[in-house]
Amino acid sequence: MVKVVESELDLWVMRLVQENMPIFNDTVQCVAGTASDENSSLSELAWSILKDPTLTAQVIKFANSTYYNPYSKRISTVSRAVMRLGFNMIKEICLSIALIETVVSGPHKEKLALEVARAFHAAIQARSFAIRRNLPGPEEVFIGALLTRIGNIAFWCFAGDVGEKLESALTDFEREDQAETKVLGFKLERLTLRLNQEWKLSELLESALHDNKGIDPRIRSIKLGCAVARASEEGWDCPRVMDLTKEVGDFLFLSQKETTETLHESARVAAEIMESYGAGRSVSLVPLPMPIKLPSLLVEGIQAPEVEKIGRPGPPPLEPPHPEIVSIAQMKHFPRPDAGIQLCSLRDLSSLVTSGKADLNMVLSIVLEGIYRGIGMDRVLFALLTPDRQHLNGKYGLGWEDEGYIQNVKIGVGPEMLNVFGYLLRDRKPLWVTARPDNIIKPLLTEDVFQITGGGPFFAMPLAIKATAIGIIYSDRNLSRRELDEESYESFTFFGRQANMSLSVLPGI
Repeated sequence: MVKVVESELDLWVMRLVQENMPIFNDTVQCVAGTASDENSSLSELAWSILKDPTLTAQVIKFANSTYYNPYSKRISTVSRAVMRLGFNMIKEICLSIALIETVVSGPHKEKLALEVARAFHAAIQARSFAIRRNLPGPEEVFIGALLTRIGNIAFWCFAGDVGEKLESALTDFEREDQAETKVLGFKLERLTLRLNQEWKLSELLESALHDNKGIDPRIRSIKLGCAVARASEEGWDCPRVMDLTKEVGDFLFLSQKETTETLHESARVAAEIMESYGAGRSVSLVPLPMPIKLPSLLVEGIQAPEVEKIGRPGPPPLEPPHPEIVSIAQMKHFPRPDAGIQLCSLRDLSSLVTSGKADLNMVLSIVLEGIYRGIGMDRVLFALLTPDRQHLNGKYGLGWEDEGYIQNVKIGVGPEMLNVFGYLLRDRKPLWVTARPDNIIKPLLTEDVFQITGGGPFFAMPLAIKATAIGIIYSDRNLSRRELDEESYESFTFFGRQANMSLSVLPGI
């Protein structure tokens, strides 16, 4: 019997992981894995987000909300958001965005909406308990509570016919886990545990799932948050909520009145947060103690696309300079020039260097974000010179249709390799290769260069540390067919100079 149970559970785990669940796409899985590693650099987290333009827009939008940024210090770049808010809060934002997306997936939308409402309500309650008790890592507590029912949410995304059977069984059994075992052969809590392990989401969540007593105060916060979220669905004056109010009060050392106010306020905040994330279907399912008007938590004037009622928004549409060549629909995925983002990126770079905490990767993430999102380029690439100085290997890139392509870039630039990138490293000057290059550059546009450029015009410049070249930055607008212009080239070369200046003063280099 145990064999059958394990087999059914394994099949569900395999199906959910291999079918690339919409709630945890590759980008968010990468963000979750990077952010959970204390030794990971800030640049890795920034790169994980920047690879997805819509996730970039969402992160910046919510990093500027009063909930995450109560002092209204405007954040315009991913690099600044990561540096200012930190690993755990950025992870919280990304996983929240991903969770909201489940509501648009699958035939069981109402069940999904209810599970998402429960998850957010539990997370806000748990975080408030952790803050009241002055516990370390309240963001981790939030994430642990948010994902406590990720197995349930994952199941309802792909439930199909078996979901109908489970919904029917839920009306026949007094306890939820009994119905799950009868229909599926396992409890969905076990699916939560396995998915958490597969996606490496939260160590605290795994501890909470294994700890039935909840002696650890952070785990206790998660369990109480989840219990309050479920019990409140029966009404804030039901006996179970009354019992939990006393239990929470004892845990937080608050009076019954203070505890009730705390629980009610957290429920309202959960609804407000969900509204700001665009979870229209789930907002109404958060039990509120009294009717309220949900104010917007977002800072006015932030230049980010509006959140749709459900799901992730796309980037803002961009009017093409050549409508007869590129339609608006084709243009909408390409960043448009933004002087504000350029300025913010340069300020981020200056702040990073003066902080004494800069490293090569963080400098590069800020510079390439400034070029890509600030100057408004289609693609940007940094290729690193190998130790023997014979090849350039792709290191980082933004805007490339195939994300895996960057890691496969390898171009020979040794003395016997006559191409434009080798010329660039030896000449040590920025280069604007036009659609009709001169007789010096044209022979250097070899086949391996064409594999990167596609034959179109581009900007390129060498990066150096104390007069020693370490690689090149390449950028173009060949996908959208927008023209390169003098202003963009000047901005590009300025970013290059600032990058070289920053690299020259890095500690340990």
